[in-house]
Amino acid sequence: MIGSRLKFASIVLSVALAAAVVLAPAAAVAFERTPRKPAIVLAAFGTTEVSAVESILNIRDKAKAAFPDYDVHLAFTSNIIRNIWHQRAADEAFKKENPSVPAELYEIKNALSVLAGIQEDGARLVLVQSLHVTDGEEYQDLANLVTALSNYNTLKPVLKPFPWIGVGEPALGLQDGNPAHLERAAKALAPLAEQAKASGAALVLMGHGNEHLTQSVFAKLQTTLRAAYGPQVYVGTVEAAPGAEEIIAAIKASEGAPTKALLAPLMIVAGDHALNDMAGEEDDSWVSLFKAAGLETETFLKGLGSNDSWADIYVEHLKVLAPKVQAQVEK
Repeated sequence: MIGSRLKFASIVLSVALAAAVVLAPAAAVAFERTPRKPAIVLAAFGTTEVSAVESILNIRDKAKAAFPDYDVHLAFTSNIIRNIWHQRAADEAFKKENPSVPAELYEIKNALSVLAGIQEDGARLVLVQSLHVTDGEEYQDLANLVTALSNYNTLKPVLKPFPWIGVGEPALGLQDGNPAHLERAAKALAPLAEQAKASGAALVLMGHGNEHLTQSVFAKLQTTLRAAYGPQVYVGTVEAAPGAEEIIAAIKASEGAPTKALLAPLMIVAGDHALNDMAGEEDDSWVSLFKAAGLETETFLKGLGSNDSWADIYVEHLKVLAPKVQAQVEK
């Protein structure tokens, strides 16, 4: 009896050891630091306007074409905008009326949630690209998030959740703007400048602006645009200076003051700010203020993301970022 038990125990031990040998490589693979398929996260403020979604999708499609070996994800940084899309997920009438809306928008997440999902799949090289125009509050928060995740270490280095991650610059570059980025942005805006000049109108670009950070980048962009297209180009903001009234005064005081103005959003999407603050019917909208001042006014309601040349700016930023993150893998 004892001999039989010893023989049985020996068999069990042999099976266990054999299983351990088989399972060990599989366990090692789970923590292997060679990255799996890399990923790109395109982080935008977002929009609830169906007509404006195409601007973000255009940038996404360009990123996919330029990086065919990457998984490309969208993230919206605005809590309010995400919540509205989540509510629409249960609105069958809305879905039926808007068949062009991709299914992923109804489940849109913030950047942290998207990154968590990517990390769950294992070690991945991740490029987080800001779809913001300037180095403002939204970009700063995104950059801080990526930096925190990059610096999040574990006692065992092999378990570090984000070993290879980086964030791409906003369109105009960091702080007060990069001269090369400003030049490229000016070239991308050539069609608008030429449209305004052809009709003898001043071109007025409405940016978002930021009440927390001083951003002279808008003034620098205006200077760059004027050097390329003449003095009748103005860059203002919704949240900071100069506003509509200041721009109107500047136009009227300028030499050979034009009597027409072309208003266009300096934003990725022609969303709420463009449709209401700029082109709305309210008395305090930009178009109403310009008309009240005696200026014949036309509005251009397409976001920058729909401009292929502007969308390519973000692709170029990704191309600059990719080798920097790849260098982390090779360390």
